[in-house]
Amino acid sequence: MSAHPRTMTRRPAELRRSWLFVPGLDPVRQQAALESGPDVLVADLEEFTCPADRPAARARIVALMAQCWARGIVGAVRINKLDGDGLDDLRGVLPGGPAAVFLPHTETAAQIQVLDQEITALERELGLPHGQTEIVPTLESARGVVAAVSILSASTRVSACLLAAEDLSADLDAVRGPDGIELQHLRARFLVDCVAVGCVPIDCPCNYQDPAVLAADLAWARRIGLKAKCTVFPPQVVDIHAALTPSAQQVVRAQDIVRGYEAARDGKPTAGPRIDPPDYNTARRLLSRHAKFAQWALGGSGKAHG
Repeated sequence: MSAHPRTMTRRPAELRRSWLFVPGLDPVRQQAALESGPDVLVADLEEFTCPADRPAARARIVALMAQCWARGIVGAVRINKLDGDGLDDLRGVLPGGPAAVFLPHTETAAQIQVLDQEITALERELGLPHGQTEIVPTLESARGVVAAVSILSASTRVSACLLAAEDLSADLDAVRGPDGIELQHLRARFLVDCVAVGCVPIDCPCNYQDPAVLAADLAWARRIGLKAKCTVFPPQVVDIHAALTPSAQQVVRAQDIVRGYEAARDGKPTAGPRIDPPDYNTARRLLSRHAKFAQWALGGSGKAHG
């Protein structure tokens, strides 16, 4: 069987910076989300779609996945828990070929294994290529966080994982604030767990709409190594991309650092200040990520990708 057309130029998981959530049955907000140009658009059937609207939303999402594909956006869906409406959600949306299925309130590896089995059966039934549908667990409780490694290792379909903000804060009885310090220790732990199993960590959303708060939050996230961010606000997409993509100025600076360090290391004369190994290594990693974005922009179907 040939590759499903929606898998051929799918943006690699490691280059998906913005993950924008939209209601499953709200064409106005869906259109605004599409126009904001996120890397991933996640149609939500759980928190943002009431139970009575879910049947109609499933059909709407199938069409929305096609719109995502046409714009070069990765289309995804958040279903409900499997012991709720999740299985009906899955059957309703999988004909649209979403790239990924988000499972909310994940706390055990068994939940992922059951979802994998259900997706596998539906892919076979619908004639979709086996394995094309990724799984993205959402960690929303202390129990989920401490089980992260087993959850993320439960299926080869798991490509990324999302850390929640509000439900997790409620579970911990944390006091929320714009500086975000109440979740920083968990965000750092989450990053380590995801990297250890080769899974993309999607940072929790910044639910404050003050641009200065978002800028500080993104700067902290990028400093520790996070490169993907969830949001529910389309205007935040451009800021997420700016913060999590090497800029032209950063690339030039990194190139200068690498050249200067290597010249000094090789005993060649240098005019600039001494460059220390941590700055050299950081510069090399930035240039490596820049190269991946450049390669993606030239790849796929031959058209440029943002």
